Amino acid sequence: MPKGLIFVLEDEVAVRTVLVEALGSVGHDVRDFGDGQRALDEIDRIVPELILLDMRMPRMDGFKFLSALRRKPAAKAVPVIIVSGLGDELLQAIDARTAEELGVAGIFAKPFDVPTLLRYVGSVIAREPRPGVRLPKP
Repeated sequence: MPKGLIFVLEDEVAVRTVLVEALGSVGHDVRDFGDGQRALDEIDRIVPELILLDMRMPRMDGFKFLSALRRKPAAKAVPVIIVSGLGDELLQAIDARTAEELGVAGIFAKPFDVPTLLRYVGSVIAREPRPGVRLPKP
């Protein structure tokens, strides 16, 4: 049984393939996109539990994607893990407050360690409320 739906937004085919295969190997249902606009269009039909986001993509960079994502009522609570080669540039652009406002649950620099990323994905999904699922009141 799949663990949950994850969207992978990555324009580099080799990196996208690694992410899709790794996530699929531990039971996640994965949909991959080479650009942000296609993913936003899909979110109008189905909302993922988590998004892995590259920041440099054609047509729409990661910052524009995050801004557009957070304007969609059904996707406001979807956690996003950034997987990017921007390194220090990205860390300077996204401070802790900005990350929280954008719903960024973590940042992984490329190249990344696949087992570490998989453990982190599992921990984020376990602690985040699932989109579209109403949590019971305490």
